Amino acid sequence: SNWVYQVRYLKKKYDLLLIELPSHGRKKFNMSELELNFDTVSKKIMEVVDHLGIDKATFAGISVGTLIIKHIAFTYPERVDKYILVGPVGKFTLLLKTAIRLTMFLLPILPLKLVLTLVCLVVMPYKSLAYGRNLFLNSARRVAPKEFAAWCKVLLSFPKIQKDYVETMKEEPNGLYVVGELDHFFLTMLKSDMKRVKNLAIVKNAGHICSIDQYEAVNDLIIEFQETGTVKNNKNSK
Repeated sequence: SNWVYQVRYLKKKYDLLLIELPSHGRKKFNMSELELNFDTVSKKIMEVVDHLGIDKATFAGISVGTLIIKHIAFTYPERVDKYILVGPVGKFTLLLKTAIRLTMFLLPILPLKLVLTLVCLVVMPYKSLAYGRNLFLNSARRVAPKEFAAWCKVLLSFPKIQKDYVETMKEEPNGLYVVGELDHFFLTMLKSDMKRVKNLAIVKNAGHICSIDQYEAVNDLIIEFQETGTVKNNKNSK
């Protein structure tokens, strides 16, 4: 549901491949049954890409999915033409690690719906972001608590590869960061990335799920980057 407005628009121009991650969607393919790290998730995605005979493509992710796309771009650079990170997660700060661990602590105690609501109110607190927040909640509630906890463990493994990623990727010339100006929780964690990456677009009146909050602006940015390799609304243009 986080990509619903992009799919409707982009499918008119491009061939789209939408991959359901472990514990997501209708498939009985659980994250808790796999080795809990980014290598496992990236490998599963690339198995689908290989099965379909796709040599190279543009990869896109939103929120925590941006960490998976980062890992794919880092691990399989020869397979990635471009990559687009919407609502990207930056450096793992103590605040973010604490928030994830607190979520894991609350999962066995409180109903999943309540835990997710609390998380969303912290990440997307503004009334103007209610529509995107509700769509995100409806999607996230379909994930079982055990699987949600498994994904939290996967997220906590990212700092182990973060240093190598930053040193190797440098300016990330074939990557686009799309950030909502109201995404205050994650903006503080993106400061080092915002100084480093080549292509960065700030979307006005949008929060963490800016693909919903301001979908037309995000659609235009995706098309522009896909066609030209850069964007006019580039906060890091030289």
